[in-house]
Amino acid sequence: MGFFPIQAQPQVHAFFALAVESAVGNGKNTQFWTDSWLLGQSLKHAMPHLFGAIATRARKRTVYAAITGGQWISDIKGALSLQVLIEYLQLWELLSNVELQPELEDGHVWKFTNSGVYSTKSAYEALFIGAIQFDPWERIWKSWAPGKCKFFLWLVAHNRCWTADRLAKRGLNHPPKCPLCDQVDETIDHLLVSCVFTRQF
Repeated sequence: MGFFPIQAQPQVHAFFALAVESAVGNGKNTQFWTDSWLLGQSLKHAMPHLFGAIATRARKRTVYAAITGGQWISDIKGALSLQVLIEYLQLWELLSNVELQPELEDGHVWKFTNSGVYSTKSAYEALFIGAIQFDPWERIWKSWAPGKCKFFLWLVAHNRCWTADRLAKRGLNHPPKCPLCDQVDETIDHLLVSCVFTRQF
């Protein structure tokens, strides 16, 4: 968002760009190109060809700075393709209906709560929409097994054991085959379910 100049990973920026919608008042607290204030999404995504023609230093202008004196037009640099011209005309028409309100502060609505107010809980839940969840956690943590066994089973359930397949994904040294049966690749499922040696054991 435009009003928090903090360093964050690109995925975090993308998530917040999706999660926050801005209602422009004076336009001084909303970024023209990267905040969702027009068309229900950022102009960066709605008009990617035009955004690509904007000078890098100008991509962080506020709505107020971009609209005042038609500065957003002066920020367009380089040769203009047909797609850039089409998006330019579309934006010109959209902005003809925008009128800044000097006495009114910009508002920012969080889409993942009914109140529109940000909460860490709603952000956490939204980040994991569609993620696979391990529901029967009670069977592990509320069992009679010793703590070390519970912890091991929790790692197994989330595929966090350092078996050969996991080591290989990270480019670390690993055995080419299961060290116990020497038949197939070592995975946690193989070790606990199908390895002939562990089944006999």
